Amino acid sequence: MSIDGIGKRGGVTPGAPLPGVTPAQGDFQVGLSSAPAADPSAAVAGSDAFQALERGEINVAQYLDARVEGAVAPLLSKLSPEQLEFVRAELRAALETDPVLVELVRKTTAGAVSSG
Repeated sequence: MSIDGIGKRGGVTPGAPLPGVTPAQGDFQVGLSSAPAADPSAAVAGSDAFQALERGEINVAQYLDARVEGAVAPLLSKLSPEQLEFVRAELRAALETDPVLVELVRKTTAGAVSSG
């Protein structure tokens, strides 16, 4: 007697139509969504900040501040100044205390700082 179903007949053949189910139209594509795209200027600002870090024009703390500003940019018109300051402070604190983020920052900035 088998309890895992291996070797038993039945089930649905992959690609076979299911009764009562309308097949989806078009191809499945990853990465497409109806949600608005993130602010592309935030990515550019982060990239510019990283390049400035690599050139030695800013330090790691200034780089992290720039990344935090890029992260809160989409919220500028949605939150009050007090709420924005709270979000900035929480993000900055997480970058300094969360072990996973601390390690990510170390790995990301180590090459840029040591190559300068």
